[in-house]
Amino acid sequence: MANNVDNHHPDYDVRVEEWALMRDAARGETAVKQADTTYLPMPSGFTKRIDKGVALYGAYQMRAQFPEIVGPTIGGMVGVIHRVEIQVEMPTAMDPLWEKATADGMPLEALAAKITGEILTTGRYALLASAPSAGGEPYISTYCTEALINWSEARDFYVLDESGLVRDGFDWVEDKQYRVLELVDGKYQVTVYTGDTLAAGDPLIPTAKGGKPLEEIPLVVVGPRDLSPSPETPPLIGVARAAVNMYQLSADYRWQLFMTGQETLFIINADEPEMVGAGVVVSLKADSEQTPDAKYVGPAGVGIDAHKVAITDERDAAAAAGAKLFDTASQAQESGDARRLRFAAQTATLVTIAQASSKALEQVLRHIAIMKGLDPTKVIVKPNLSFIDSTLTPAEVVQVIQGWQDGGYSYETMYERLQKGEAVNADRTAEEERKLIDEEDAASAASQEELGILPVPAVPGPAPKPGDPANPVPQPVPVA
Repeated sequence: MANNVDNHHPDYDVRVEEWALMRDAARGETAVKQADTTYLPMPSGFTKRIDKGVALYGAYQMRAQFPEIVGPTIGGMVGVIHRVEIQVEMPTAMDPLWEKATADGMPLEALAAKITGEILTTGRYALLASAPSAGGEPYISTYCTEALINWSEARDFYVLDESGLVRDGFDWVEDKQYRVLELVDGKYQVTVYTGDTLAAGDPLIPTAKGGKPLEEIPLVVVGPRDLSPSPETPPLIGVARAAVNMYQLSADYRWQLFMTGQETLFIINADEPEMVGAGVVVSLKADSEQTPDAKYVGPAGVGIDAHKVAITDERDAAAAAGAKLFDTASQAQESGDARRLRFAAQTATLVTIAQASSKALEQVLRHIAIMKGLDPTKVIVKPNLSFIDSTLTPAEVVQVIQGWQDGGYSYETMYERLQKGEAVNADRTAEEERKLIDEEDAASAASQEELGILPVPAVPGPAPKPGDPANPVPQPVPVA
């Protein structure tokens, strides 16, 4: 297997089990139980029962419950980060990407949320600026962390596993394909390996508009903290591990509950009765001078309470690792200030993820700008870093506007604060908002002119304050 295109980077093999755990835990109980003994070992007592061991394990596993906390935690955190849409500035020539950022038609905002979700799940995601080989608009190709199998820390070499099922009539067959991205003599080139023997095709040299070769591989790899190809520990691995521990404890706990309710009837010094149960009279007759006896014997279940305590402890561990969904009742009782302080202490990782996610999107969009012959510095992506409810009250809106009117800060600063407070449209810039105001003022002036009302003279300096006798608010003057 030496020097084969499907070889893995050493760090890949170190992380692959963590990725599998996160994928299965995020999918939930079905995926975890399909893994059989990977997450729930077979008790040693079952393995000794050659004839019934598999059946016993099936019953043992069926009774176990896997806590569905990983998937909702990921979804909840994505919702928190993308509660307010990210702000993207880019040349108008790139506007089609808003509605179709990927080859399969994913909108840009949905792609931004997917990047965040993948970082939370596995801790790594890859974005490649691509273009149709026959010509056409560039788009973004996405690769999960498992698909990036090899790389160079110098960022001049990447191998992407594009293998998967393809349809052959009514059948689906495995198709092997690997894409190698390299910098050769300072030029970006792509080689695709296909088929069972993984034969290499002719290298392709993508170019920007005008036929100029690209001097950088347009692949962006993002992690929880930065744009690095080296994989990191998935941010929510602690939640997944706690969920697996709860699953194993649940199996033992529920098995004990079942066994304590399944007592065994022992007959001593007598014949076996024909039947037992409610409404049945059992008469024991001894065949000898020994005294007959009958009794039910079952497990004492001494470990049941200990298992309940252990399950609760694991739930606390999951909450500490990031699963905040368990604490909705107490959160509802918190004051706004207490909730803000708690959130500030617990969202440091969310901040770095939001920043890295937006930076990755910005970088891949800049690569597309270069491919289209545009200025990449015109592409700017700003993440939402307000992870608590920052909605301004009507009184607070007045205070923000008053601060601007008093000359405390610029119009742009005021408008940015109103956007964060969700008092104005988050998609409009300050300049666009000014233009709308000017248009409304012009329309209002025309309407007043039609009604015969003289315009209010402009008042220099700070805006007049109602009720101030030294600086009265001018009133419209009707035409006599």
